[in-house]
Amino acid sequence: MAKYRKVAKDKMSGIPKKYLSGAEGTRRRKLASVLTRISNLYKAGKRIPQSLIDERIRLGRKKD
Repeated sequence: MAKYRKVAKDKMSGIPKKYLSGAEGTRRRKLASVLTRISNLYKAGKRIPQSLIDERIRLGRKKD
């Protein structure tokens, strides 16, 4: 069976770095917590509120 390379993860949150790229400092931590909340809701089979999705997009967006 083929071996897969481990995904690089953020040390603070444990989330894969690719989901946090472009965000630094407090913004990065907030994004990580929003992603974790979305993930937990999804795993529990619950509805993800649009406000949470909007927050994730806002935090993940590159600074203009």
